[in-house]
Formats: sequence, C-alpha cells, structure tokens
Amino acid sequence: MSSDANNGMSRREELLLVATKLFAARGYHGTRMDDVADAIGLNKATVYHYYASKSLILYDIYKRAADQTVAAVHDEPSWSAREAIYHFTHRLLANIANNIDGAAVYFQENPYIAEWFTEDQVAYIRTAEAQVYEHVRDVIDRGIASGEFYECDSHVLALGYIGMTLGAYRWLRPTGRLGAQEIAVEFSTALLRGLIRDEAVRADSPLGIDIEAQR
Repeated sequence: MSSDANNGMSRREELLLVATKLFAARGYHGTRMDDVADAIGLNKATVYHYYASKSLILYDIYKRAADQTVAAVHDEPSWSAREAIYHFTHRLLANIANNIDGAAVYFQENPYIAEWFTEDQVAYIRTAEAQVYEHVRDVIDRGIASGEFYECDSHVLALGYIGMTLGAYRWLRPTGRLGAQEIAVEFSTALLRGLIRDEAVRADSPLGIDIEAQR
C-alpha cells in the first residue's frame, strides 16, 4: 500500500480497506490476520495494535455501513413522499457504488454475525436495520396518508424496496454503463409510477425534482 502522505489515509483506514477487500474475496472465515498483515505490509503485532481482533475489523465494517445506511434514509420535512423515495434511492446506491466490497461483506456475512460479534454489537446492527425499514415504511405511509400514493401494504413494499436497492451491490459497478444517480432515477421512476395517484404527476414528474439540476 502507498504511504499515508501519498494517499491521505490513516494507517487504520488503510488496514480496514485491505481487510474489507480480503473479506469480500475470501470470506471472513477464510481470511487470517496474517493475510491482512501481509497484504498491507505490516507485521501482525502492528495490525493487532490497530485492531485487537479480526472480529473488531468486521464490526467496524458493519457499523460504518449500518450508520451510513441509516443516514441515507433520513427524511427531510420539506420533501414530498415521492421526493424522499428518490433521494433515499440515490443515497443508498451511491453508498454502495463507493464501497462495493464493504456492501458485499455486509450481506455475505450477515447470517453469521452472532458468531463473531458480542450481543451488544449484534443489537446495534439489528437496530440500525430496523430503523432503515421503519424510515422507508414511514415515508410510504406518509404518501398514502396525504393522498399522494395509492393505498398499499407499506410493510411489504418497504421490504421489497430495501431488497431492490441494497441488493444492487451484486451488480452495480462505479464504471458501469449507468452510474448510481441514473440507476436511482430508473428504480425510483418505476416504483413511483406504481404508487402515485395523480395521473399527470405520475406521467410527467414522478420524482418530484429536476434531475438535470441534481447532476
């Protein structure tokens, strides 16, 4: 890895980046602390100085991803429900595009985190996941209550939305044909045209914003 002076990262950040790539490629269980140390060019004792255990590296990956995802679905009171859906989608996809390996680690290791984390750590992650679901569901409910959206099962739709957006880590690539914003437009338009009650709005401005002004 390049030096701190060249890349602007702290050594801890470098270590986390390298470990994330190794976990994504080999799996958490298939990666040793020796592998992390070798990949970054440090001895294992130095790696343990920054992270006392491999599970703490994984938890750092998870906590950062969980916190970013909760922040991505923060609703602004001035937004319409359809505007919120678009902004949520754009932020979530941008997060994934900026850290494909981190997203891959999060989802591939998710069924097993109780084996690696403490009860409090697992609770933190599960609470964050519940908050993401609640924020999305609440925006859908707000749209229904205001008459902006058709009546629907907001629980099912919120779960489907989360799967659609966060599952994009499997195929979304920063250098792909479409970027995160373009994909967010496609996803949001398709979803909102099934939700918006007003026919003219549904046809002409389903996102509720000027996309060109957002570029």
